[in-house]
Amino acid sequence: MQDLRSEKKLKDLEYIKKFSKISISGICEKNKINRANLLNNKSTQKNAKIVREEIESEIAKLYIKENKENEQQKNDSL
Repeated sequence: MQDLRSEKKLKDLEYIKKFSKISISGICEKNKINRANLLNNKSTQKNAKIVREEIESEIAKLYIKENKENEQQKNDSL
């Protein structure tokens, strides 16, 4: 039982670490958007939308990947 808890805890930590890879600075650099202006509300609505959509895309990728891994584990246990 303890092994199952440890395994679950490790999976949770791995998932959390994946979110740390989502970086506003990285998204701004990639799209040539001034991060300071964005965070101080001095950027355009277009730039804010670009950054928001990039963040949403990265989060969606994490959920899709997580779901695929869970399905694979279910199939392996059958």
